[in-house]
Amino acid sequence: MVKRTRFESLAKYYDFFTKLLMLGTYGWVRRRIVENSRGEYALDLCCGTGYVTKHIRSKAVVGLDLTPGMLRVNRDKNQGNERITLITGDVYALPFKKESFDSVYFTLASHEFRNIKPILKGAHDLLKKGGDIVIYDIYKPENIILKGYMLFIKHVVEFGKCWIHSLSEWRGLLEEAGFKNIQEEVLLKASVTLRGRKK
Repeated sequence: MVKRTRFESLAKYYDFFTKLLMLGTYGWVRRRIVENSRGEYALDLCCGTGYVTKHIRSKAVVGLDLTPGMLRVNRDKNQGNERITLITGDVYALPFKKESFDSVYFTLASHEFRNIKPILKGAHDLLKKGGDIVIYDIYKPENIILKGYMLFIKHVVEFGKCWIHSLSEWRGLLEEAGFKNIQEEVLLKASVTLRGRKK
């Protein structure tokens, strides 16, 4: 996992660099992520500066992140929005009761974690039966040009701290965590949205 201090120093510029790296697809991809929002209570894990937080169409949204600076940017975007609660917390020690949420979102963050299994299991525990997880991030592509782009992301943008998975690896990870009805949608050949349901 990348050190929190790095995100603290980048918080003010994070949205700018993310938009730059997404090559003009920032808003379009976000609409794809949240277009099937469902349920009353949603959790935005590693919510950061709020890429999807306020766009999740749920009655109440809780955003959790470990970095105060990232949350400050998120709060500035959501001032006066009573649907949204933002808290500082560790994704490996989630401070919620089991079966508290109808949906869990985990966007642009999974590549920061070497050990993703406890996070997926924790998300599964927090979902009510029939609840969904939605993951969006870069993934391990087959295309040689895209592989080069991912190497650039890993070694230049992420300073070598970047863990990505192929579609088959993602399916295995989600199934091991207990998710069913797993679906994936590759977006622009460089990133993927994954959805799974708790039965």
